[in-house]
Amino acid sequence: MQRTWLITGVSSGFGRHMTEQLLKRGDRVAGTVRRLEVMDDLKAAYGDRLWLAKLDVTDTSAIREVVNEAFRWAARRLSRAVLCTMRANGESKASPNP
Repeated sequence: MQRTWLITGVSSGFGRHMTEQLLKRGDRVAGTVRRLEVMDDLKAAYGDRLWLAKLDVTDTSAIREVVNEAFRWAARRLSRAVLCTMRANGESKASPNP
């Protein structure tokens, strides 16, 4: 079953690795980054299976807006989204939406 993942911090580290692995297995990823251009290679390789948004995680209103848009993107593809957050300290959390 193809899933859609919302992952923060997909441009490097574990977020990037997880994004690559999920796309390789056929899933979709809605990812956030500080700089969109660092994802040009994956966007070229996976096209519309990778949705990207620029996000400053210290801006609460921007977080709400980006998360809402990511879930709308997933809904247009008739897919449930799984939320996965990456933190600079190496912690991560994943949870499916109801």
